[in-house]
Amino acid sequence: MKKNFDEDRLAKTFMPAVIRRYRDAAGMSQQELADQVGISKSYISSLELGYRAPSLNLLVKIAQALGVAPGEMVDAMVADAERICDH
Repeated sequence: MKKNFDEDRLAKTFMPAVIRRYRDAAGMSQQELADQVGISKSYISSLELGYRAPSLNLLVKIAQALGVAPGEMVDAMVADAERICDH
């Protein structure tokens, strides 16, 4: 059975590593991703540091820029959370 997570806490705790992992896999810098998405590099940095959580709309744009499905990134975030929280 799936655990219930606070979405904002989940996003700020586990989405930063997911964004960074997918950005690195795509071979993109923060600036390149920011340019593709239409936001500032500092905003990408704040997402990767967990200071901000992306809105659904922004997550879709980030995923598209990285060439992955948004659901794949959400699944990765949940998998990371479940792996950490089960220990």
